[in-house]
Amino acid sequence: MKAIEFYTTPEGEVTMRPIGEAERQLKETDTDFIQAFLAILREFYPEAYDALMDIYSKNSNNKRYRDFIAVRRFIKCNFGLYDNMIDVDENWNFNFEFVGCPLRGECKHDKVICAPKFNSKLSDRQIEVMRMLYDGKNDSEIAEKLFISLNTVNNHRKNSFRKVGVHSMAEFMRYAMTNNLFK
Repeated sequence: MKAIEFYTTPEGEVTMRPIGEAERQLKETDTDFIQAFLAILREFYPEAYDALMDIYSKNSNNKRYRDFIAVRRFIKCNFGLYDNMIDVDENWNFNFEFVGCPLRGECKHDKVICAPKFNSKLSDRQIEVMRMLYDGKNDSEIAEKLFISLNTVNNHRKNSFRKVGVHSMAEFMRYAMTNNLFK
């Protein structure tokens, strides 16, 4: 994915400008982007994801539209300023902006959807994969034992690194020892 800058127009529409491309309006037909965005929310900002799905649950008969308006709302609340700062980088890291809102401090979704909390808790499966890596198993052994693909093993490692704030297996090993992760 390319890094993206978002902007909320005065009419309330969301535009997106992938680096090196022309600015364009986010549309309901951008399903690949919307689904990838929701996957990031579900993994790293689950409270925001759950709140958005609850707010727009009346649209669950039209999943494509529900997902579109949920992503559009999240973007409006967190990335709506046109400031030439990358809002979402090529690795799906979010760079939140303070977006002025007349309901700031009053809205029940403040600090849930707007400026959401990052989920740093590893899932049970992530802990299982990382434990096996910690114990010296290679990706193929893990994939075979857990009946998952090599790509899934890699995704669990990558997401675990992101959640605990490390960039390599050596850093993760230090983190796991320091925090008694597997004791």
